[in-house]
Amino acid sequence: MSADLPEIGWIDLPGVVNMRDLGGKPAVDGGSTVAGRVIRTDNLQDLPADSVRRLVDEFGVTDVVDLRTNVERTSTGDGPLKAEQLTFHELSLYAEDSTEHGIPDVDDDPDPSLPWQDDFTAESKQAIGHEQHLAEHYSGYLERRPDNVVRALRAIAQASGTVLVHCAAGKDRTGTICAMALTEVGVDRAAVVADYDATNQRVELIFQRLATTPTYAADLATQEVVDQTTPAGTMRRLLDFLDAHHGGVHGWLVSQGWTDEDHERLVTKLLATEPRENTEENR
Repeated sequence: MSADLPEIGWIDLPGVVNMRDLGGKPAVDGGSTVAGRVIRTDNLQDLPADSVRRLVDEFGVTDVVDLRTNVERTSTGDGPLKAEQLTFHELSLYAEDSTEHGIPDVDDDPDPSLPWQDDFTAESKQAIGHEQHLAEHYSGYLERRPDNVVRALRAIAQASGTVLVHCAAGKDRTGTICAMALTEVGVDRAAVVADYDATNQRVELIFQRLATTPTYAADLATQEVVDQTTPAGTMRRLLDFLDAHHGGVHGWLVSQGWTDEDHERLVTKLLATEPRENTEENR
């Protein structure tokens, strides 16, 4: 990692392999994101009791933004955090999973297809390259579920305590939402990309973990570890696309109903050293 970029805030907690704190990211206008506000991670299904207690009691988690589909949640069952008094925001980024499109009933179909499987064909990736293929896949989240993208950022902004943002691997859906949140509050582009790219340090562990689960085994059986990598150029391409066609992350969010109040809440959540209402200038 470049000397002028922040260290990645890895959290090595039993039960997950790709958990990290989004604190310490430099903002263009000065300051940096505050540690302990947002944690990104892979699936929380396997957390042992000690990890649950640390997340709730030590890290102060109050909200969980779960970006998995209903099919994934139904297939894996409730995770151990469901027994805690937390607020869960279940926000799929796939239109096929929404109530208006209908969702597969796992009881009737014990092996439902995952909604992204058709997107990841060898032919499509070979045609345009891995980076561009992933970037277009991520832009598809914004096209398919702009409502839930905005809701995810609002959930982060409005949470009273620490927020866990996760999907299955904690890399694609989670990476997109976290990159948009960091960009919206003015984090330096290089630091945003570096955080996304950091998942490559854990991608083999992610692959091994998910490949042993009934929900993801069939999907991963036809892939190699390299197919799951998150090259830095992917996030650069996505953010460049938003800059060129939507006035950046902020412009895209505004087009979806994002308000000045939403922006200020997110800035306060990620950048303020103490809640905005407790500062002298706002009393």
